Amino acid sequence: MNVFFDTSELVEIDRGNPEVIDMCKRLTNANARLSLSIVTVSEIFTGAYLRRDSKDAVPKARRLLAQFEWVDMNAVVAEKSGEVMAYLISKGEVIEYQDAVIAATFIVSGGDYLITENINHFSRIPAIKSKVYNAKRFRDLMIG
Repeated sequence: MNVFFDTSELVEIDRGNPEVIDMCKRLTNANARLSLSIVTVSEIFTGAYLRRDSKDAVPKARRLLAQFEWVDMNAVVAEKSGEVMAYLISKGEVIEYQDAVIAATFIVSGGDYLITENINHFSRIPAIKSKVYNAKRFRDLMIG
């Protein structure tokens, strides 16, 4: 099982959200593949470097990110990102470019589930709408 994480869920892990941490532990115990876009890596490091305590936050970010497989942005992901953005623009439902790249990376990498607290943005994309969960809903699905 390939479970892909949006930046919002890594922020929740950093904040100590017990539901997200429990879900990750369950996924690790089930030998799930935990993936994220290189865009998420960049967003997490941006936040860490902006913190007043960046000398502590950056190594902490490295430890958190090391638990995931990083999926690079390549030509295929770039083209898929353009397709996703063009679709959303044509519908008048634009999302941030970073989210379009994360969605495209999820699609290209063959993700099974996309875990995010930003369901509204990602569920606008028909190709992944049925695969988008927040941590609580996904944890309930795993337990249920």
